Order: sequence, then C-alpha cells, then structure tokens
Amino acid sequence: MKESKIIFGQMIDYFRRQNNLTMEELGQKLGKAKSSISRWVSGERYPKIEEIEQIANFFNTDIYTLIFGFNYNEDSKSDLLTVYNQLTDIRKHKVYSYAQQQLDEQLNDKSSIYVVGTSAAGEPIEYGDFDSEMIQTDVPAKADKAIHIKGDSMEPKIASNSIIFYHEQPTLEIGEIGIFEINGSAVTCKKYYVDYESKKIILKSINPKYEPMYFARDQVRILGKVVF
Repeated sequence: MKESKIIFGQMIDYFRRQNNLTMEELGQKLGKAKSSISRWVSGERYPKIEEIEQIANFFNTDIYTLIFGFNYNEDSKSDLLTVYNQLTDIRKHKVYSYAQQQLDEQLNDKSSIYVVGTSAAGEPIEYGDFDSEMIQTDVPAKADKAIHIKGDSMEPKIASNSIIFYHEQPTLEIGEIGIFEINGSAVTCKKYYVDYESKKIILKSINPKYEPMYFARDQVRILGKVVF
C-alpha cells in the first residue's frame, strides 16, 4: 500500500506539471485544499476511489496508470501470465522466489528517496510551499522520506537549506528531533518536549536565539523522527 501511495503521488505530480498547474490550482479544479494535494503528492495520504476516478478523468488518463505508473501494460501482463502458466510447478516456484527477492531488494533500495516538501526550522510554514521530488543520495537505513529545511533554528545540528531524513512514526521520546504538523496545515522541525502540568507540547529549537513554542496536544501531529 505504501509503495502504491508513492507511485500515485509521483503520477499526480507528473500530470500536474504537464498541465502547468500549481498544487493550489489543481486543488481548486478538483475542489480540494492545496494541503490535500500536497499530501497526495508526498505519499502521505491516499484519496478515495471516487476521487481517483475524478482525477483520472481530469487528466484524461486511467486509474491504473495513476495507481501503478506508466509501466502498467495489460498486454505485457497477459504475455507474462501466458508464459508463467506453461511452467511446471517447480519452475513456477523458482520464478516466484526470484520475483519476491527482486521486490525485496527494490523496497530496500536506499539510493533514492522522496523529498516531500519543505519544513521550517523557525516559524512553521505551510504545506506545499515547495514542490516534491525524488532525489538520488545516500539515505540512512531507517529513513522513509526526506524534507528540505528552511531557517536556522536547528543550527548547528541542522543547517538551513539542507535536506534531512525522517522515519515515519506517530510518537517521539522526550528530547528527540522530529517533524511536526501544526494545526493541520503547516510543518516544522524541532526537539520534542511535554509540559505535563499544563498538558502542552513544547517544540524547542537548538539555536538559542529562538524561544520555545507551546501548543495544545490537538494542535500538533508527529510526522516522524529525524534520522542521521
């Protein structure tokens, strides 16, 4: 499912660019907020099936291309099954084992990663301020996604205009550096703390010139833990 979300996001972004649309303009045409489009593109969220049909119709394509990408080909699929069905059970098992091995290697390939947008290292910034992209780079073993950092509040640990990596998870230990969604529409990178007396989330910078930020629990959603 996760791989399907990533492919779908890449296809949405491809067709958006082909039609010279910003995320905001695409959202307007589909009756969606820009933040919804950004989450589809990043692979964070997946639309409902009726929404996928609407998107396919809008871009004059089919839902299979949106979900599986341009490599989807019904004729190729049919040819492959025809050959496979002629094999003996032992050879079918060998083909299946090899295919599973190739899939595992593909899913564990850490030479590329999806950059989902930009996070503030200062005041939170709105989703979708920067386009998403796939990059080729050395990726930490536990990283699921990457994100641009804008601002110096996490310096010297994290430099402004750098790309950092994070592991998607809904919780953090006290003092860990995370990526946070604020009020459902903005994102920031900070160290995580909790004031148990006031029941507020405290997001702290490393750079001492920035004051801690306090939020009610329902204002903050943890997107993941930063990994190095």
